[in-house]
Amino acid sequence: MKNEYFFNNIVVGGSFEALLYSFVNDIPIIIKEPILPFELEKERRLNRFHFLGYSGIREVYKTELWDRLTFLLSMNGTIMLPNIIKNVRNEKKRLSITTVNNTRILVKYNNRIDFEKINKSSVNVYDWFDVRSGTMHHFSTMIDSKTKFVNKLYFYPSKRPHLSKSMKDVVARSKIKSEDLLKYEYSEAYARLKTLKMMKSEGVRGRPNGYNKKGLRLHYAINIEHSHRQIIKNYKPLYNIQEILTTDIKKGRLWNSTQKLFHQEQILTLPASYQLPDKI
Repeated sequence: MKNEYFFNNIVVGGSFEALLYSFVNDIPIIIKEPILPFELEKERRLNRFHFLGYSGIREVYKTELWDRLTFLLSMNGTIMLPNIIKNVRNEKKRLSITTVNNTRILVKYNNRIDFEKINKSSVNVYDWFDVRSGTMHHFSTMIDSKTKFVNKLYFYPSKRPHLSKSMKDVVARSKIKSEDLLKYEYSEAYARLKTLKMMKSEGVRGRPNGYNKKGLRLHYAINIEHSHRQIIKNYKPLYNIQEILTTDIKKGRLWNSTQKLFHQEQILTLPASYQLPDKI
């Protein structure tokens, strides 16, 4: 491995927008810290990403788009030092990078594009719950636009073993000020109570519990248990997706190798086994 590199332009960022900008402009990128999308958020306007092999006939999770871009960029050598960066220090017209093996690498450049500005005042908080009673319903999301605390619920097929795919667990999303994270009124316990309230108000019931004397179906109460809390940083990208996609894609080596790849019958990318040809 070389210990010194030079680029005219270099992108520094870890968001989907940074990866997309790197791809569209065919500029090397250093992922100082990956910023993955929330795994249950979907991209419905897939026709915008036809150049990545998507036909627009299905919805995909945004994490799949993130994974596909990192795969394509890594395959082309556009991502610098993937998965081995431990620390990045800014110096005059160069970046001093320490790898996980404690190797020091210098990246010199003429122009550095810092792609994200982290918002330290607030964070996105996702509380994951295992639903013990109340798994069967038609909802995929629920929204409370009047608050930032538990303002959206995501329902998804449970990944717990020995459960049917028709049984759903739930994730509650909140936007919380960083200074409030440890306050009890923003705790996992309060998130659980708010989630239960939203589910009950929409008519979700617990599992069946026989019939009453009038022959009406009875149900147990909804029961959910907190699994874990996930915190994802808020950030503002230098350019949003729409702004990036208004730029003409640079059709160089990266573009050509990507287009050739989608003509293959079947190629697996990451451990999640996303199949690259969305439509053959």
